[in-house]
Amino acid sequence: MERAQFLARIEERLKTPAPPNLPHPLAEVDGVPEVIYTRPIGDPVEAFIRVAGQVGSTVRAIGNDGDFEGLLDEILAASDVTAATVSDDPETEGMGRRLEARGIDVVAFDSPHAISEVQLGIVGAAWGIAATGTTVFDAGRAGGRTASLVPPAILVLVQAEQILSQPSDLFRSMGERFPAGVPSQFVLASGPSRTGDIELILTMGVHGPRSVWVGVLQDAG
Repeated sequence: MERAQFLARIEERLKTPAPPNLPHPLAEVDGVPEVIYTRPIGDPVEAFIRVAGQVGSTVRAIGNDGDFEGLLDEILAASDVTAATVSDDPETEGMGRRLEARGIDVVAFDSPHAISEVQLGIVGAAWGIAATGTTVFDAGRAGGRTASLVPPAILVLVQAEQILSQPSDLFRSMGERFPAGVPSQFVLASGPSRTGDIELILTMGVHGPRSVWVGVLQDAG
């Protein structure tokens, strides 16, 4: 068929209004059914620690300063860390001083050149999700996502009381949790970054950290 004929047929067909594209009309429902997990979640904190470990994170309970110091020593012993970055999340308060006391160079997470040289990022999670071992990053409170994305290893700190049982506990109350609107970067991460290609070869750390540590902050009292 000549190009002119082809275009003429398209032009002719465009004169006819398009039919309604509703092969599957939306059904009216009273609400979204709750997901029922085959394995009971039980205590959310215990479940989160277990499941986060199953998806590849190294999880530690933090109840006092000694636990903090022990976790940092464990991470530094496992990784060759000379420089680190710390987000602005409230959970990370004081972590920069702890690192500097160990001779670690603390780099601002919004430094575009130096950030690529750090080996460890310390960030806070707004929530944890027990059913999936997921940590939820809110870039609005963190000041950005660089600290959780660029370093090859990260330490995520999450308050025990902020661990939810399942994803629906978060998504069913987004309006209450974000009255001013969802931040520009709202990220759910479960364990280290994994990337699979067409040959089903799994590669770690391509689009994020390949080593994830999680500290669950528990009330020492």
